[in-house]
Amino acid sequence: MRDRSRKIAVGGMMTALAVAVMLLGGVIPAATFCCPALAGILLLPVVSECGHRVALGAYAAIAALSLMLCPDKEAALLFAFVGYYPVIKWRLDAMPRKWLRRALKFVILDGAIALMYLSIFYVLRLDQIMADYAEMTRALLAVFVILGNVTLVLYDRLLSIAAVVYVRKLRPRLFGGH
Repeated sequence: MRDRSRKIAVGGMMTALAVAVMLLGGVIPAATFCCPALAGILLLPVVSECGHRVALGAYAAIAALSLMLCPDKEAALLFAFVGYYPVIKWRLDAMPRKWLRRALKFVILDGAIALMYLSIFYVLRLDQIMADYAEMTRALLAVFVILGNVTLVLYDRLLSIAAVVYVRKLRPRLFGGH
């Protein structure tokens, strides 16, 4: 019973903290891409302590609450479309072939981001976001995609480092070496 209560508490606290981080995206203008990344990092303790199922539930709750409450809809949509990545990363990293693992990560995340922007332009018709991208040239959009993929590689590495720091440094302090 105590273990189940701890899992519920960890999941609830990290979900609440991630939603608070997502809400900061409306306060800090440049945080459109940073807040979803930070909220995703907060899923690491949930994956570690509670497992993948609970972490996916926490992701769904964060995404739903962000879509309802966040003033920055682009940040909320970004989390809704790619916020699950910290949960599935470990399964992808377990794949034996490194080139296949990397290619699959790019396909999953680039595909999710493409679906997000297609839904912004053709389904949701969010005028402010559409106006921002309408002014970009094709060359600038290509640079934007390349920088997005570089960011993916850096974020993937950051998640690995954050997981090690959590397991080795924070977890023993929070849960007594459990």
